Amino acid sequence: MLEDLLKRETDLRGFCVTMPYKEKIMSLLDMTSTLAERCTNANCIKIERWGKDLRLKGFNTDAYGFGKSVESLGINRGSTACIMGSGGVSKTIGVVLDDMGIRHLTVSRRPEGNQISYRQMNEILEDTVLIINATPLGMHPYENMMADIDTEKLTRGHCVFDLIYNPAETPLLKEAKARGARTMNGLNMLHLQADLAWEIFNSNL
Repeated sequence: MLEDLLKRETDLRGFCVTMPYKEKIMSLLDMTSTLAERCTNANCIKIERWGKDLRLKGFNTDAYGFGKSVESLGINRGSTACIMGSGGVSKTIGVVLDDMGIRHLTVSRRPEGNQISYRQMNEILEDTVLIINATPLGMHPYENMMADIDTEKLTRGHCVFDLIYNPAETPLLKEAKARGARTMNGLNMLHLQADLAWEIFNSNL
């Protein structure tokens, strides 16, 4: 399918990749940025052409968008976070939090390795500053659903970041806001990563 697209759209100079293809696209790339390698996924693909030959270069702009968004929340270095979801974007978030000095745990319905369960997350929720939803729960077709988080434990001392931007306010964000927690959806992250992707498409990288 991608090969057909590239042959048909000969003026195409780049494209963005959304879930669930950010990890799968890696095997089709000729080059990847160091950051994309660390995150094990790419969402921004630049196309370089020389006549009929082309090269695909992968970048991860989600990391930039997420990092800048978290910075705006004022989360301090040394704070703790839980990432709900274990897909490709959660790996990106983990890399960014590492670089920011924010300790974090990944939460999964079927935890593996160092991951924890939702029950375990709820046990430490009161001591966790940043809670991030990296699952599809809250967006179509799961608009009325949210991860198994004990929202009654949320307070003004928590920040809840939902990567979903449509709808603008998911059930998780509504619950968190009702309990006084600071909240943010994924729209700012979307805009920031798109701006960087546009720069990459028009650069010599």
